Amino acid sequence: MVQIKKNRKFFDFDAIEGRKSLTDTIMNEMKPEDTSLVLNIGDADPDDSYSTVAYEKGFTFLLYLERLVGTPEFESFFKAYIATFSGETLTSEDFRDFFIQHFQGNKKVNEIEWDVWLYGRGMPPVLPPLDQSMAKASKDLASLWVAVDREGKAPPTKNDMTSWSSPQITCFLDALHVATEDKPLQISTLQAMDNLYHLAESQNSEILFRYCQLAVASEDSSILPVALRFITSQGRMKFVRPLYRSLYKSRFGRKMAVETFLKNKDFYHPIATKMIAMDLKVSGSGPSILTTNPWVLTGVAVAVVGVSIAFLRGRK
Repeated sequence: MVQIKKNRKFFDFDAIEGRKSLTDTIMNEMKPEDTSLVLNIGDADPDDSYSTVAYEKGFTFLLYLERLVGTPEFESFFKAYIATFSGETLTSEDFRDFFIQHFQGNKKVNEIEWDVWLYGRGMPPVLPPLDQSMAKASKDLASLWVAVDREGKAPPTKNDMTSWSSPQITCFLDALHVATEDKPLQISTLQAMDNLYHLAESQNSEILFRYCQLAVASEDSSILPVALRFITSQGRMKFVRPLYRSLYKSRFGRKMAVETFLKNKDFYHPIATKMIAMDLKVSGSGPSILTTNPWVLTGVAVAVVGVSIAFLRGRK
């Protein structure tokens, strides 16, 4: 979209969602020792340490580097990196050394705290600013619904989402999640919202997942058939694991979450089965898909996967 629209704002708008995913993963899912870019897990199962951290924290690091040295210069580095190491397996240290060598003489490179970025736990030490203008309408609508819920304001009567893209709707739902973390929405607010926008009927997994999460947090038991159908009709761990976890924590959904998982556990990928079983405290196992040196794999995640995300976002 950046190339088609010739507008960098599309890149930043896409990255906003990734940053929220990173924050949720670090704050709610992973152990502190599993939130570094370079992991030292010893003999532990790599599956237990794998998450979106490598992707989104790696992307954030690469965005920081791009902003530091300039986009044309960073793209030149990327081309040289691919030309030099195509077909090889690298570590994060190889990436660091090649970057320093490529930008030899550039004083800005001295500002990079490599050890903090690669080995530090938690959120990245620097969060490059993201243009929020494309997200403004989504966040404004979320604020309006929070006011409906908290202050008794009249709910909207016009469906503003009819002309919105899917990312704008997910941005709206993400903003609602952030605003209601401490105090979930009232069920009456959710019902009014769904009557207007028909979110529970969405065929878009990103939208339906987020709405289900909001509804479960509010203990809206009417969402249970929708949520159960969703987690048994597709098996992406980014959707099913958080939703199973939320149902398990709820008052109305715990029993059905366990029963549904046990009935459908063979439907999911072995890693998803293993992780969900841990969350629900039931029996479940699956083989590890990561059999290579985890230090090398993490290096690949940082230096290759993160770069790929950055460039894919730049060319949407």
